[in-house]
Parts: sequence; C-alpha cells; structure tokens
Amino acid sequence: MAEEKRSLALALTTTNSSPGTTTVEVARESASTRTERARRRTMSALYDELGALLPYLPHRVTRADMLDEAIAYVRALQDTAAELEARRAVRPRRSGARDGAAEVVAFGETSSFAVRLHAARPGALTRVLEVFHRHGVPVLAATMARNGGEAAVTVTTAAVAPVVAGKIEAEILTNA
Repeated sequence: MAEEKRSLALALTTTNSSPGTTTVEVARESASTRTERARRRTMSALYDELGALLPYLPHRVTRADMLDEAIAYVRALQDTAAELEARRAVRPRRSGARDGAAEVVAFGETSSFAVRLHAARPGALTRVLEVFHRHGVPVLAATMARNGGEAAVTVTTAAVAPVVAGKIEAEILTNA
C-alpha cells in the first residue's frame, strides 16, 4: 500500500506544572494550510513566469505593477497586430498578369479593383460590372477612362474576401 506522507509541526511548549518537567505538544498541519501553501507557491511561480515575459520590467516590482505592465504590453501587441493587418490589407495584391494589368486593394469596409485593358472593346465597362454581379458583389462606384485603345476601369465595392477577389480578377482579365 502506498504510504501517506504527513507533515508534522512540532511546537515545544514548556509548562512548569512541576519542577524539572517539560511538556511537548505535537500539532498537525491542517490540510487547508498545506493547500494554501501550495497555492501561494503556484501563484509565485506564475508571477515569476509572467515577469520574465515582460520586457523592460524592473527587477523589484509589486505584483499590481506587474499586472499593469502586462495589460499595457498586451494592448500594445494588439495595436501592433491591428496595424500590421491594416498594412497587409492596403498593400496591393498583384495578379499574374503582365504589366500590372489588374490590381486589387482592400481596406476596411471597401475593396477597390483597378484594371488596365490593353485592347478595350466597346462595352468593356458593362462586361466588368457583370463579373461583379455574377459573384454577388455590390458595386459602390465604377469609372472608366480611355486613352486610344487602352482603358482603365476602377470599381469600388463592399469588402470582398480574398478568394472571391481573386476569382473576380481572373475572370475580368480573361473576359474583358
């Protein structure tokens, strides 16, 4: 059978009930005391680990200050992540087409499609808008500028998922 370990705390109490006698009382440590001690050790280890993860934290700092620093650090990381996501969304995504023939830029609630058509035929804008309609993407604004045989079409839409934007882009380049 497994032996159960028990902690004993010895308390030496001297009582002078009769000359030359000493009374020794043995007091057992309660389970709640052991549990509380283990909890404090665990919390201390967790605070040490948290402190090691925080940059620029002074060596001696109160736990309240450590928690304040942790909250500020997590908020700074969230802000950085949001900024990087915004930069990634704004950066143009180029297709495999030559000469920058198509470009999609998505930012916030809108996406912008810019297409350069080398040999624009009559009805090119209508064909481009039909692609958005087939994919169920609402068009907010559309413009077309012609210069000789070339045309530049820009379409602003509600936010579009990258997969859908890629399909729209490919279809525009093959059909327009």
